[in-house]
Order: sequence, then structure tokens, then C-alpha cells
Amino acid sequence: MRLALGVVAFGGGIWLLVESVEGLIRSLRAWALAAGVSGVLMGALVLGFDVESTAAGVAASLDGLPGTALGASVGAAIFLMTAGLGIAALIAPFRMRPPGVLLGAGAVATALAIAFAGDGRLSRGDGGLLLAAFVPLVAVVWWRSPRAEPAAGERPPRPRHVVLKVAGGLAGLLAGAELLVFGTERIVDGLGLSETVFGLLVVAAAVSFEEVVLEALPAFRGFPELSVGNALGTLVFLVTGSLGVIALAAPIAVPESVTAYHLPALGGTVALALMLLARGRMGRAEGALLVAAYVAYALGAVLR
Repeated sequence: MRLALGVVAFGGGIWLLVESVEGLIRSLRAWALAAGVSGVLMGALVLGFDVESTAAGVAASLDGLPGTALGASVGAAIFLMTAGLGIAALIAPFRMRPPGVLLGAGAVATALAIAFAGDGRLSRGDGGLLLAAFVPLVAVVWWRSPRAEPAAGERPPRPRHVVLKVAGGLAGLLAGAELLVFGTERIVDGLGLSETVFGLLVVAAAVSFEEVVLEALPAFRGFPELSVGNALGTLVFLVTGSLGVIALAAPIAVPESVTAYHLPALGGTVALALMLLARGRMGRAEGALLVAAYVAYALGAVLR
């Protein structure tokens, strides 16, 4: 009965996520055109706030589960930049070069997270500094990113109730993510993984699954700028704002396996993804490479 409930919740979460993302794509596209804001910037600033991952990390931190708390930020960032981007490219290859300032923000944010967690402890002071770093990173991205230019013959739409539609889409994302996590926890209950491995692999994948949808569907619908903006905006948020809030809730004793394996993996996978994005195209070969990188990372974590 418990497993059946988990399967139903998992399927319901996926359905709700997909439906919510479909609505968000249409609303954000209309909002971006009407406001003269590029799709990549809109995706970064609106979709990049992964609040369900933060909520999961705070709960785990308060319960003394460091692996699960770090999985909601570090593990989720690795999953996002490899499996998420890779699956999007496999489903719908695209050509799109993100603004250099957004690529730079992703690199700086990742370096800060590794630097603060690398000494084996994330104190509340570290959390405050990470959260403080998030603010100027977002400000620079907003200030330096290019604005949208309507295509020839394309008139900016005059959307109605866009804010309500976006809020409804985000609420659907949160509800779908909660259902997904609820179902995933019950499906994997008997696997017997360590808390660190479980947190950095299973929890990270569960709380980040909607990000895969948020990356794959816009690319499939012909709006890769939303996919890329979401990926990079969420990366910045996860490893600065989200990780900062989690550490502020309760200091985290970073396990040795995280400092020795998972943090270097974060640096390596983000560097790979940023390099591929900077080339201006993501084909199926690049997508397969990113997915393979995640598989190698996951296998290494389980076999350690």
C-alpha cells in the first residue's frame, strides 16, 4: 500500500509539474516581450528561485541530516547542470549563447560555495556571507544582461493577469514538487543507502526534477532562452542564496566524503556545463556528454 501510494504521488507530481510549466512558458514569454526583457533574463530571475529545494534543505539541516541538507543545494546543482541540461539538449537541441555576465555569475557562485564548505563546516556566518553574495550577483545579472528585441513583424503582446498566471504556475510547481518528493521517499525507502549518498543523489534528484521539466519543455517549445536562463539562475540561487539560508537555519558539519568528492564534482560539472553553453550550441552529443557526466558522478558516489 505504501509503495502504491508513492507511485501514485510520483505520477501525480510529474503531471502537475508538466502542466504548470506549460502555463509558465506561455506567461513568461508574454511577460518578457511586453516588458522588453530577454527570455534568458526572465528565466533566470523568475524561475531561478528554487524554493522547494531550500525548504527541504532547511528541514534537513534542523533535523541534523547534513547529507540531505547539502543534497538540496550542492547535489541539486550538480543534477541541474548535468542531467537537466543534458536531457533538454537530447530532447530539443538548441543554439543559444547566454550573456557572459550570467555565465560568470554561475562560476563565481560555485567557487564561493566550494570555498565556504571546503573546510568541513558551514557556519551561520558562512551562510550569511553566501546569502549576502547572492544579492549583488543577481543585481549584476539584471544590470548587465541585454534586453529583448522583438522579432521582425512581432508585436509585443498585451498579456492579461500575467502575474496571477505566473503565481499560479509557480504554486503548481511547488505542489507538484512536494508530491514528487513524497512519492520518491516512499519508493526508495528500502534501498539502504547512507544518508549522505541518499541526500546528494536521491533527494537532490527528487527536489530538482521539476527543473528538468523547466529546462526540457521550453527548449522543446522553441524557447531555449528560458531553459538556459532557468538553469543558470537556479545554479546561482542554489549555491549562494539557498545554501546560505540552509546554513543560517542550523550550522552544517560537512561530511568528509562531500569535501573530498562531491565538492570537486560540483566544480567539475559546472565548469563543463558553462564551457558547453559558452560555445553557443547544445546538440545531442553535448547532451549525452552531460548526462554521462552525471551517471559517472552518481556511480562514483555509490561505489565510494
